[in-house]
Amino acid sequence: MASSARRKVAAKLRVSVAVILFLGTRLGESVQVSEDEQLVVSYINREAAGKKILPDFTSVQLGDSVPEQYRAASNRFAQLWKEHVTGIKGYDTVKDIPFTLIVPDKIDETFFDGNEPKIREFLLEHVVPGALVEVKDQNTYLNLNQHPVHVNLSCFDMLMAYEINQSAKVLTKRNITENLSLVFIVGNLTESDIQSSSTNKFNKRNIQETNRYNEPQRLEMKNFTKELASGKENRIGQHLMNFLTGMKSGTKVFQHFLSSSNLSHLMDDSSYMVFIPSDTAFQRWHPIDWGFYPFSVQEFTETVLRNHFVRTKQPLRMADLRAIHGDQRFKTLGGEYIVLKNKPSPNVNNVSILSDYTLSNGIEVFVISEVLFVSEAVVSRLHQMHKDKETPPLLAFPWFGAQFLSHSFLALERDTRFTQITRFLNTAEIAQFISGSNYTFFVPTDEAFERYSFDLLPDSALASEKGIKMLLNHFIRGRLYDRDLKDGELIDTIGGMPVKIQRSFENIVRVNSARIVESEVFVYNLGTMFYIDDVLYPDLLKDEVKAITDFKNVDKNVPDSIGGGDAYTTEQNPPITDRPTTTTFRSLYGLLTTNADVELVPIEVTESSKRNSDEDSSQFQDDEIITPKALPLRYFYDPKK
Repeated sequence: MASSARRKVAAKLRVSVAVILFLGTRLGESVQVSEDEQLVVSYINREAAGKKILPDFTSVQLGDSVPEQYRAASNRFAQLWKEHVTGIKGYDTVKDIPFTLIVPDKIDETFFDGNEPKIREFLLEHVVPGALVEVKDQNTYLNLNQHPVHVNLSCFDMLMAYEINQSAKVLTKRNITENLSLVFIVGNLTESDIQSSSTNKFNKRNIQETNRYNEPQRLEMKNFTKELASGKENRIGQHLMNFLTGMKSGTKVFQHFLSSSNLSHLMDDSSYMVFIPSDTAFQRWHPIDWGFYPFSVQEFTETVLRNHFVRTKQPLRMADLRAIHGDQRFKTLGGEYIVLKNKPSPNVNNVSILSDYTLSNGIEVFVISEVLFVSEAVVSRLHQMHKDKETPPLLAFPWFGAQFLSHSFLALERDTRFTQITRFLNTAEIAQFISGSNYTFFVPTDEAFERYSFDLLPDSALASEKGIKMLLNHFIRGRLYDRDLKDGELIDTIGGMPVKIQRSFENIVRVNSARIVESEVFVYNLGTMFYIDDVLYPDLLKDEVKAITDFKNVDKNVPDSIGGGDAYTTEQNPPITDRPTTTTFRSLYGLLTTNADVELVPIEVTESSKRNSDEDSSQFQDDEIITPKALPLRYFYDPKK
């Protein structure tokens, strides 16, 4: 009986074990599927997935199409391609698909050791179907080895630059033919050891869709310093933040930047020397009223902070510094070198040390009089790259409550390509719709207006309800960058009509039918302008244009320039030209200029009135404070004598 009972128990146990193993296997498969699903990447060139295709550049001399400093690398890449890839079985050579070649600055052929498959794999790793030449942050492509090629923005040598796969810095880009582009990089895409050492890289951009049209986008960095400084796992950060909090004055700017940075994840329980610039040191770079503040660029500020921390086995105390003979050289967390000297007084990189503090847990703090590694040249280069962060002067005119519109108007007025849009802005009362800042403005050129004969329209037509609506269809509420103009996206304008974005493989961007001819013209930190070669929704004024052209056909003697810059002008003292005149034209001219703001100048202009007009115009021109909006509008017609 006992033996029978034991057999039954053993049988039940075996069944239970089998069931557990089966469930465990199924659960493991489920987890594996879940993990695989998380690894799915949305590629820009996903239509190339699985296709074995090759670019056809046998007839292209790559070396002859690039600057001299990149010629050797291009020629070597082309030579290896010809020897090891051309004619490879299983691949189709195509001519109608764009390709991008990612050309390493140096190719170490000893790495291949004559291995044919390894050379071929290396070359295919550096070829991407599609227009990678646009190099946009957070774009991920698929190369010919079906491996991901990820583009992101990072910081090199105190300035921002693009890199590929967090290892290769992008040097420059070149369009060779309609279907072939080159991107030159430092390093290559197969250096796994470089890819694994990413301690100096920033987190990738995290652009929130709900906030994309509200503020200029920035690198979203997890705040490690604020999170870890209060924990036991980072006593260095804790002691340093406690010290800065206890300082009543003098280091508050550094404390603010450090608390907002991504720095503490680089810090461990080693000994450190920390060089803290005083508040006055940071204040030196702050514009008095308006201008560019370099520390408004978070990535730059992060790099500057790193170069004020030195990890060392034994911190150098002030007493040690005063006693040494010669220079002491150290490397910062940011990769720069600092030199400590005791003559003529204790200094670091010739910047005076104002005071020193010895903290617990191996930290030596030096308060210094300047920010290290920041110079006029560095700030100037940074300014050129980040004009969207420059603060503007406050304008009282033309429209005090519409600073973006006012600064855009003044910028366009200085450009001879935009005389029509400035006339439009100066006539139509739209400031109430474009108040404040944070806008995007698609600006048509003069040629675009002239294509529809809008240059013939009088101010009364431009200031009409239809004219204002057409103009407002060129404005978008929210600041857009070039990276925000996604192919196929619809965006509502302030005028109520949507615009559709179209972006081609060649990186040609269109807004409806208008092609963008110049991108990201930053109006300080107020908004962005894009110059376009067509007018958006021109049909709104087609009836007004038809009326003008019908009037012109009444009399064959009516000059072709009626309504244009030659017939009437907003200039205070227009040039005198010879042109015919008729009674029909004079009556027609009166019909076209019925706006109450228009002052009709008699045809029989006397010499005295001419002199008075000249004096008035010179008086207005000498007064730089008065803006065009503040000036009275007067139209002149000077007939042939």
